[in-house]
This record gives sequence, C-alpha cells and structure tokens, in this order.
Amino acid sequence: MTGPSAKPLLDAFLAQADHSPLATALIIDDTSITYRRLADASAGLAELIRAAGARPGTTVCIRLEQSALAVVAVLAALRVGAAWAALEPDLPEARLRALLGDTTCAVVIGTRNDLGIGRLADPPPLLPAEDLDLACLAEAGARPAAGPTASPVPETTPAYLIYTSGSTGPPKGVVVSRGQLADSVRPRGAVYGTGPSMFLMAMRLSFDGMLAGMFWSFSHGHTLLLPTARELRLAPEFLRLADRHRPTHLVVVPSYYRLLLSGPERLPDSLQVVVVAGEVCTPELVRSHRAHLPAARLVNEYGPTETVVSCTAEDRPDPDTERVPIGRPWPGAMAHVLDGRLREVGTGEQGELYIGGAFVALGYANAPGLTAQRFVASPFGPAGARMYRTGDLAHRDENGALHYHGRTDQQVKIRGARIELGDVEAALETHPAVDQAVVICTRSEGGEPTLTAFLAPTPGRTAPEPRELRRHCLRHIVEQALPTRFVPLDRMSLTTTGKVDRQSLSALVPDPGKPVPGPKDDGRTDLHRTVRSIWTGVLGHDDAGPDDNFFGAGGDSLKVIELFRAFDERWPGAVRVGELFDLTTIAAQARALEERATDASDDTDPPSPPTTARPAPVAYEL
Repeated sequence: MTGPSAKPLLDAFLAQADHSPLATALIIDDTSITYRRLADASAGLAELIRAAGARPGTTVCIRLEQSALAVVAVLAALRVGAAWAALEPDLPEARLRALLGDTTCAVVIGTRNDLGIGRLADPPPLLPAEDLDLACLAEAGARPAAGPTASPVPETTPAYLIYTSGSTGPPKGVVVSRGQLADSVRPRGAVYGTGPSMFLMAMRLSFDGMLAGMFWSFSHGHTLLLPTARELRLAPEFLRLADRHRPTHLVVVPSYYRLLLSGPERLPDSLQVVVVAGEVCTPELVRSHRAHLPAARLVNEYGPTETVVSCTAEDRPDPDTERVPIGRPWPGAMAHVLDGRLREVGTGEQGELYIGGAFVALGYANAPGLTAQRFVASPFGPAGARMYRTGDLAHRDENGALHYHGRTDQQVKIRGARIELGDVEAALETHPAVDQAVVICTRSEGGEPTLTAFLAPTPGRTAPEPRELRRHCLRHIVEQALPTRFVPLDRMSLTTTGKVDRQSLSALVPDPGKPVPGPKDDGRTDLHRTVRSIWTGVLGHDDAGPDDNFFGAGGDSLKVIELFRAFDERWPGAVRVGELFDLTTIAAQARALEERATDASDDTDPPSPPTTARPAPVAYEL
C-alpha cells in the first residue's frame, strides 16, 4: 500500500500538518484548530507529559469532558508512545480505579476539582487542565526540540485502553496497539470515500466508535467536527451544530440517529455518508434514513471493542429484509461462524461469531486469564494466530453477508452502552445490605430494554431503598446500567439444578402498564408533592427523593419528554423542554415553577401565550 494511509497514524497526521498547515483539522464549541496548530499543541503537551514520566509502557489518563484539549492529549500520548485512556469525569470511579490497578499510569490530565481523583489514596501526578492553554502549548511545541530526538515507537506498542463492562463484575480494559488501530483505519476509504470531508462524530472520546472516523480524518487531511457534552446530550443543539457546519459524514449510534430523525428539524443535506454502529440497525431505521436523507449512503458497522472499533460493514442495507446484515469483514479482518467444536457451520446456520486477522486486540489489561478465555488460538491461520470469541450469534447468508442474532451470554445494549447483567449484579452485591442480586432485562412497550433488579438482603438486614442503591451503583457502573426497578425478595427462585430461575423471576417483573402507588408524603410543599407525583407516573416508581437526579432515578431521553408534557399540561409554558436537562431534581423543578408562578403574578400585563415545544425526544445519554 502506498500513500499517507500506509503510514503509522501519527506520521500520517504530521504529514498532513506539513502538507496543509492552514487546513482546519478540528472544530469543537467555539474553537477551530488548523493542522499546524494541532500538531504544535500536541508537541507542547507531549513535552509536559514526558516530563511527568509518560513513555512507552505507561498510560496517560485523559479525565476531561469532550474538548479540544482532550483531542490534543490523545495526539500527545501518541507522540511519546504512551497509551491513552479517556475516562470522562461522569464515568464510574470504578473505571478510574481499575485503570490505576491495571496499568502504570504516569499522569492524569484533568481538573483540580475532580472528586474522583480527590478520593484516591495515592493518585498519579495531575496535570491540571486549568493550566493548559492551547495557544501556549502550540507556541512551546513550535520551538525546535532542545534535547535528542525521541526514538521511533514500535507499532506493537499499546495505543489506548477502552474500559467496558466485565462479565464477572469488574471493568475490563481492552488494550489495542498502534498498528492494530492503523489496520482498522486504513481500509475505510472504500466506504467513507477519499474526497475532502468533514466528519461529525456523535460520540464521546471514551467510546471506541469515535476512533476510526477521527483518525481517518486526521490521516487524510479532513476536518473533525465534535459536539460538546451538552450538544451531544441535547439533540436540538446537535442538529444546530450540524446545520451550522454542514458535515459530509456522520458517525452515530442507531438509537441516537433514530432520535435525530424523529422530529421536524432535519439533518443537513450535505451528508454523503451516515455510519451507524454500536447497536442493532433495524430495517425501520434504514427506511427512516432513506426518507430523510435519500442522497446519503447508510453504512451499518459491527464490532466489539475487542475487535478494534469495528470489524465488519454493510454499506447497502436493504430495508425490506427481516434484519439488516452486519455485512462483511473489512480487509485484514476474518470472520468465522463456528459451532461448539470450532468448526465452521453451513450457510444459513447459526453459530458463534469469532473474529480473526489484524482486528484482534492485544487483550485485557492485567487479566491474563480472561484474555486467554476470550482471545483463543485460531485453527484457520498461521501458527500463533488468534481469534476473539465475540459471544454473538450469527449466520452467513448465501451472498456471504453476516447476520447478527443476539448474545450467547447476559449482555445487552442500552442507549449505546454495552451492559453486562453480571456487572450490574456485582455492583449491587457490593452493598453490605445486599446478599444476592439478579438483574433481568425486559423490553418496554416502546421496545427499549429496561432492567429490573431482584434483591435478597443480607441476613438480619432489610433491602436498601432504591435511591440508596442507585447512588451506590453509580460508583461502579454507568448511568445506562442503573435498573429501573428494584424488587426485594426473601430468597431467590431456583431451578431444580440449584441455579437462579431467571424465567420465574421474569414473570415477577412489574408490568409497566399497571398503576403505581402514589408518592409518600415527605413533608415538602404541595408543589414538591405535585412534581413528585408527576415523576412517579413517568418513572413508574415512587422512590425518588427531592434531590435525586431524574436520569439516575430511571429517566431517559423518552421519559423526559413525558415529564415535559405533564408539566406543560399543568403549567403551560412554565418550563422549556431543554431546561429539564439542567433542572434534574424535584427540588430544582419545583423551585423554578414556584419562581415563575410568582413572577407571572407580579406582571401587570397578561402573559403572552407560551411557545409550544415540539413533542419529540431531545436528548440521548451516551
């Protein structure tokens, strides 16, 4: 292979900085950065993290919200040969602690007021983001190096760690080498195209789906357009971002894409390619895409984190089929559908999907046993070749395309996050009052997966209140993994073999259509009680306290619309739908309603008619 795509990713990026220094490399918020400035800023930050001890074999923890500095930090880690691990501050502390236990973390790039870092007994050195000005970093990086030139970093060196849920509870860090990431990026021109492009990534840096579009853009001189955390959470703001900059490519999780297509506002017709990845793509989504963006090509990508971003792609999905294929392997990847004895099954037969070739990650950080269990020897390649056992059921059709049929284990996808039910159970069981937890996944009336936790208390104790359990769990699992309901039991139902009878427990899952009890009187004002009563109807439970977060109590992007409609029916025009992502507690909402009612009563002129907000989902939790 020739051309810039054959180079290591860092070399390809630096070549673009030399070739087109004034071209725009990155746009985020109000910041627009040229290739030259981005290269210089990453060089300046590389010197700082090198001075802190970062080098090949160590890790740089990027503990920042989505920002230009976070992207600069990724490139700086590449420069010094350290692996980066992006862990936004709202991710569970368990992932930060796992990183420190699994790797030699040389430095954390974060903020001084980060409570997660503050609670660590022996934290690594902190490079405060408050002291890192991009202009100053670029100025420092543009100066000739005073010391000897750093030695080239081998492509077998780890490039990054992505933490995911673990089937036995603790987070597991997937380690991917620099060469493996490059192998994943290189073949994408056949699908993404090679003309001048702007890639809008509807993802966060801690999600590996970000990386292919990001590095394809940087290694080919394109522009990377990133939303801020707020723009990603609020769909109208994301749509305004897209309309303002008119990108050519969008990379997005299917459920979020469905959200973007659901309202009267439209994505710009500048889009040429839309890539969906991270969840199942349905025929309904393909039809909706064609109705809204008929000129844009839709691509369905598939791949666990362990197979380096994505390992298969379907670039011509048919909306009239029963299911949308996950396609064929990228060049360099191999896909095998095998039976229990690692033999290929016939066309049309289901088996477990194994991925081989260049798209197999190095393994799990500090977990040789788990690595050996999931990364197995391949009977189809040369000596030493490995395959990753995905745990996904699939079949290959007569045209050679792969079709996904679900999981062989207890893993589910909720709002783009990969959730192991065992991870949620383990988090609950770390509470001293919980002896055993079993989590059941069911589908709501709208088809969304919801989690119900069944709890057996520790002998001599009673099951904790749901709000206490939610707060406890948020230290271990992501918000999407929080159960919607908690059901205390004296003991678990068992099968005749002594295992938990999950089928019996599934029959006990509360019917979301049944009315729920009214909220208990907590001594608050009538307005507090009214707001809480509305929450009860929307969430389906009455255990939210005045200071509990709506999303932490089981709310999501659809339920917040129900909440807004209920408020707007009772207090027309008093709140806007977007405000409910800042006013997230009963107390805050009641206070705002009370203040506005008071303000309205003081006006001498009658209030103007309220502007009706569109009744469509506006947010998504990634």
